[in-house]
Amino acid sequence: MYSIASPTQARSKKALERFLNVAAELLANDSFEETGISQIAQLAESSVGTFYRLLADKDVLLYAVHERFVEQGKAAIDALTDEINRSEAPLDAQIEAFIQRVIALFVGSEGLLRALVRRSSADIQFRQRFHQLNAYIGQAFCRIALARLNQLGHPRPEQAADLSAHVLIAGMNYFTMIGAMGTTPRELIPGELSRLVCSYLEVQKH
Repeated sequence: MYSIASPTQARSKKALERFLNVAAELLANDSFEETGISQIAQLAESSVGTFYRLLADKDVLLYAVHERFVEQGKAAIDALTDEINRSEAPLDAQIEAFIQRVIALFVGSEGLLRALVRRSSADIQFRQRFHQLNAYIGQAFCRIALARLNQLGHPRPEQAADLSAHVLIAGMNYFTMIGAMGTTPRELIPGELSRLVCSYLEVQKH
């Protein structure tokens, strides 16, 4: 079981943040496994002793990077959902905005995501955290879609919204990991995913 105590001293907090930033960059560049703790400490402008005091080993560091990634993702989804729910845009425009912004959240993190997904295939704690983030995104989508039930024509809107969320997550994850979806240009992906989902939900046109 991986665990990390949150430092109380400002200097230790800054050192931990530097370790996390270095690890995230190494993961993105596929060089985390071959980089030793002494080199990680050097890159983080810290010491090996500080590394062991804060993190104990590289597995804990990896887990802490993953935990930060998930928590930052959740916070961004919360802010996005609040913003969209406050808007007066029609539901189809809200759905497209949600898809576009969620995809944008992970632009630039593809290398880190691929490394974490590889680890998730062999580590249940990592896998569970990815499931939590995916579920969080799906729940946010459902809150947006079901906030305007009168604009949905599907006879079972709650079930349809849940299924739509799973389809969206699968599509967005694939796009984030691969960088493409068939021959569809990247800039058209959010609009086409929105069209697919809105058609299934039978969202009223405006």
